[in-house]
Amino acid sequence: MKLKDEGKKRAIDEKTLDIVFDKGIAGIKMAVLAKDVGISPSTLYVYYKNKEDLIVSLFTTIIKEQMTISKNENQLDLPFKLRLKKMWLQWLHFGVNNYKEMGFIEQVKQSPYYVKIPSKVKEEKTELGVELLEEGKLKGVIKNIENELHVAVISAILSQTVKLILSKELSLNEKNSDKMFSFVWDAIKT
Repeated sequence: MKLKDEGKKRAIDEKTLDIVFDKGIAGIKMAVLAKDVGISPSTLYVYYKNKEDLIVSLFTTIIKEQMTISKNENQLDLPFKLRLKKMWLQWLHFGVNNYKEMGFIEQVKQSPYYVKIPSKVKEEKTELGVELLEEGKLKGVIKNIENELHVAVISAILSQTVKLILSKELSLNEKNSDKMFSFVWDAIKT
């Protein structure tokens, strides 16, 4: 059995993100991916059993990395609104600076592969945000509605903000970030 080289794994993951960005998930062809990375198909299968394993593993890695950052930056001593804003800004910067990863996450969520993502990963992905929303509802600072509705509004504004910044219609600066977060806050506050 071949030993795994972290550099090759990173190259496979990065090329996968490039392919999904350019062609979507359906564009991933394992033999073509191996050729694009400069490895043999048999070497690719040392890292990932198949396309499903590749997609699930890459999704899981991205989510776990972002959740670690979110948890490390979650300052419980801050007021609710500032904690929410801090989390929103973290995801805004992630979306702008890692647009291929963000696009990959969104495509996986809309694909049949999403049911293959382990429940634990899906729960971890939403756990911190749901806890924060529940806290806000308990404190009476945000609307007491289903979390899915809050998430829909927050995600929609986040996604559109990322698109505006990437298309250069909006600059990524404190003034614009504050303005866009104010739309989030106005939509969910009591």
